[in-house]
Amino acid sequence: MDKLASTLLAFPPEANLASLDNEIYDAAARTHISKLSKLLRENHAELLAHGLQLLELLDPSVNSLSYLAVIHTLTIPSVASSASVDSILEKLVLFLLTFDARQCRYARSQLQDVLVAVGTGHYLPPSVAVEALTTAILRLDPTGSILTNYHILLAKLAYNTNNTESVLPVIDKNIVYFPGMANYGEPGYLCDLTLPPPAYLSRETGLTSNLKSTAVLEYDLIRGMIYCSRRDWESAFAAFERVITYPTREGGASKIMLEAYKKWVLVSLLSKGKLVEPESYTGAAASKIYGNIGKPYTALAALFVADDAQVLKADVEKNTQLWFEDGNTGLIQEVLAAYQKWRVLALEQIYSKISLPEIRQQTTSAETGRVLEKDEDIETLLQNMIISGMLYGVIEKNDDGTAFLTFLPPSTQLSEPEFASELAHTAARLKQLHPIFQATQERLGTSKEYIKHVIREEKRAEKNDPDPTLAFDVHVDDEDLMGGILPTG
Repeated sequence: MDKLASTLLAFPPEANLASLDNEIYDAAARTHISKLSKLLRENHAELLAHGLQLLELLDPSVNSLSYLAVIHTLTIPSVASSASVDSILEKLVLFLLTFDARQCRYARSQLQDVLVAVGTGHYLPPSVAVEALTTAILRLDPTGSILTNYHILLAKLAYNTNNTESVLPVIDKNIVYFPGMANYGEPGYLCDLTLPPPAYLSRETGLTSNLKSTAVLEYDLIRGMIYCSRRDWESAFAAFERVITYPTREGGASKIMLEAYKKWVLVSLLSKGKLVEPESYTGAAASKIYGNIGKPYTALAALFVADDAQVLKADVEKNTQLWFEDGNTGLIQEVLAAYQKWRVLALEQIYSKISLPEIRQQTTSAETGRVLEKDEDIETLLQNMIISGMLYGVIEKNDDGTAFLTFLPPSTQLSEPEFASELAHTAARLKQLHPIFQATQERLGTSKEYIKHVIREEKRAEKNDPDPTLAFDVHVDDEDLMGGILPTG
């Protein structure tokens, strides 16, 4: 055991290794990985027998690679029975929460194996697994800008077990990169902290796997469903829209895209008060399919903006089985509940102040098909709208006891501390975006589509043609620019 401990503790060799330049750090890390590989091959039984004792000697935030090697041995393909299972899983969680992300860029498939195992939800309680995996993903990539296979496992686990709060720091991030994107191979120094995420989170480094388009679509679909469960309609709308506008080479629409479209229509009513047109870059063939398959939903959307709650209610009841089969019964109920709220908001176009009895008489509940029975019911509805931020207004009472709703304009003035905070947030966001922008520029500049575009423009200039007015993206050949993602249709 002493020999095992000596090898495991050999890296990092000094406390200030993190301050060393990339070349020295890289050489030391690769040497240690080689020794660990030999150790795992030749001393597997000893590691199983003394694994917990060895973990007590190691610090997961300092000896991350060694700690991972032992954890991997004790948990993959299943948790070892040679020691206390609870103790092993406690060490696993400690590692996920504290590992050195720079070291673990050299972890190859060992780290992926452990993260996937946690993402399956079989090792840890769901709430613990979701929080630990969320932390681990953001330790590897603090920008959260590259989609990995861990993201999809995490989103499924969080949604299926109703642990949605903990997963927000990951799913709220904007995805810019995908594994397998063109022009990224294994870099010279994995430890280089200026590397963009796809340079070290890739199939070549073993830290993630390439993703098919179905996985990309599924991730955004689940994100939308998580936001729906939290009644965050704006975020759900954006997530579903990413799915329905996804480019497909054959110009069709997959089953996942059709499912997202139906939910997108309903969420559009909840977030916008009406059905909006899909973005202009939505495929023409896909739009046609949406129109045909989604007719019951677009018909419902037309009734939602009409002033007849009873007809809307009757249409919902007529298609009860369809909503159930599509898994949209809950969203349909939310739409019915939102109908009267949007009728209230429409009154702002006519009134600046209106009594609650008038609101009760001029609006109808789509849940019952009738006006509310008491003014107190309307007051409760309005208070809930104000609390949720849907309605900017205040309820006041006259001397005779009559309650009025006064519509207020959304606040556009920020206090000095609020303005300073907003400015600091914007500056921090711009700083985060700079390496992403730089990496995207580099990737664009070496892509064959862009090179062909530049050659065309040079030839055009030699012929003294007028300056072109079309943007580069109009000239790009009809190819999938994300090299590792397979299109669907």
